[in-house]
Amino acid sequence: MEENRKEHLALVVGFVLILIVLIITLFRWDSQSNKSSSAKQGSLSSTKSNENPTFATISPSSLQEKILINNKAGMTLLDIRSFEAFSNEHIVDSIGISLDEFPVGQKIDARNQIIVIGQNSSDEDIAKAVEKIKEEKFKNILVLAGGMDTWKQMLGLTVHYGDPKSFIDQSKVSYLDPQELHDAIESKAPLYIIDVRSKDDFSTGHIAGAINIPFDELEKRRGEVTERKAVIVGINELQEFQASVQLYDMLLISPYVMRTAMPGWQSKGFELVK
Repeated sequence: MEENRKEHLALVVGFVLILIVLIITLFRWDSQSNKSSSAKQGSLSSTKSNENPTFATISPSSLQEKILINNKAGMTLLDIRSFEAFSNEHIVDSIGISLDEFPVGQKIDARNQIIVIGQNSSDEDIAKAVEKIKEEKFKNILVLAGGMDTWKQMLGLTVHYGDPKSFIDQSKVSYLDPQELHDAIESKAPLYIIDVRSKDDFSTGHIAGAINIPFDELEKRRGEVTERKAVIVGINELQEFQASVQLYDMLLISPYVMRTAMPGWQSKGFELVK
């Protein structure tokens, strides 16, 4: 009888201990849950407080459409990234003016709609640029959503400066020798030669039939290039290569780079006209 009473007491004590452990476990779980929830709320609050101001934006697809149908009248694409970043790659017809070159009032048309282009949506310079532009009394301002990073992900049109060490850029061009070009001219083969030297250099003597579009004017004068294949000649082979890459990016033409450039042509004694 005594033993039964002890066993019963032990069971009761055991049950009470289990119940206490369960209550403590539930309390700790609830406490951790509340802490986690509070942390999340704090995190969300912090994120919201640190978010960039919202701007009126234009999507990459909408801007791409305007560029493709040549509907950019009254619009200025203002790339605020560094000079190096802009030179390496930019959206066709954009203007590169980094923050340290502001104000922009004398450099762009105040009547135009301004499309601000940064590197990405986290680019802190965008907020600074928009504020500075507003201070100059510009009103019609949009920001390219996602910046250059999103633009490139969506395969938007970009112009590369032309890196001879880049396999991709090298794949955009073909090469021919001065002798091959001379033979083609002699045989009266249909040729479209673009001389990208300066106007002064071009005027001192050029290949017969060549069209002069100086390197610095290629982008704004790309509409003058009417043939799908072109031979690019210039002051040196690097200039020719970079011009060819840019024309490929803008027009998807098939450019040829003349090896040794104009000095190579002249060294062979081939004819120049003025």
